[in-house]
Amino acid sequence: MKKMLLTALLLISTTASYAATDDYGKDLDDNLTACTNKAENTLATIDCFNDGLKAWDAELNKQYKLLLADQSDEFKNSLKKSQVAWIKYRDSYLEAMQAFYRQQDGTIWGIIISDAKLRVTRDKAIELYKLRTSTNLEG
Repeated sequence: MKKMLLTALLLISTTASYAATDDYGKDLDDNLTACTNKAENTLATIDCFNDGLKAWDAELNKQYKLLLADQSDEFKNSLKKSQVAWIKYRDSYLEAMQAFYRQQDGTIWGIIISDAKLRVTRDKAIELYKLRTSTNLEG
């Protein structure tokens, strides 16, 4: 039952974002879904989310570097400043979520926090991608 609920949540969150991103990152989301579908227990599912988080973190860093390329110093400084602030926000937000979910009983909450960690990084990667491609009027 819990696995069905988690799978449903994943499908809802990833399906809604596909339309907004023109399939950007779909392969990363598909890999996560395939992994969680094969996972036979909570620890294996959490491992899937940790692998997914690493993949999205690498994508975030890629988009960040691509966005900085060939930009003005003013923009570079502004983006770097915003990313430092976002990292502080992300870390404190995740700390608060972990404190919240530690209050709950059951192993499902480990999966929920792992999903939350992934989504925060995934959402930022998508934001950077959208900003980087927002001036491309050809497609």
